[in-house]
Amino acid sequence: MNFCKKSFVCASIFFSIFLFLGCKSEKIVIEETPPMSERTIEKFTITQTEDGKLKMMLEADSAIVDEDGNSAHLKLPIVKFYDKGNYVSTLITESADINLETYDVKGIGKCVIDAANNGHLQTTDLTYNAKKNLIYSDNNVKIKKRGQTIYGTRFDADTKLETVTIKNQRMVLD
Repeated sequence: MNFCKKSFVCASIFFSIFLFLGCKSEKIVIEETPPMSERTIEKFTITQTEDGKLKMMLEADSAIVDEDGNSAHLKLPIVKFYDKGNYVSTLITESADINLETYDVKGIGKCVIDAANNGHLQTTDLTYNAKKNLIYSDNNVKIKKRGQTIYGTRFDADTKLETVTIKNQRMVLD
């Protein structure tokens, strides 16, 4: 009987281990589906006209468009500005957000503007106000124009870089 008792205890331990190891918990993974109002678009392009003439043309490698928020987040955008259909400047930035109703653009990261009149502007995180046709930033700025380089702590300018206001400016003549 002692042998049976030991066999029963061993069998019980073996069964318990088998039951414990044999029952594994399964994880249920629920993938989150993106909202239906959000779409990714490759080779995104948008144009803005005023009085039938081109005002702005924006191209980006890709865009995540939020239809409910009426906005898009752009990767590597290039924005070309026009005055009554005539090209005036190009903005290149690392990424940007655009309001699809107002066409206001917020450049994120390094931003460079090259104007048709040979003006060159460098800053970070700038904003383009489409209604006022104004570009501005509260960050450091460097502008090169006709033999001079101007540094400042913030700026606002038209898209031609003809009318520029710079805060705390310092000028270096070439």
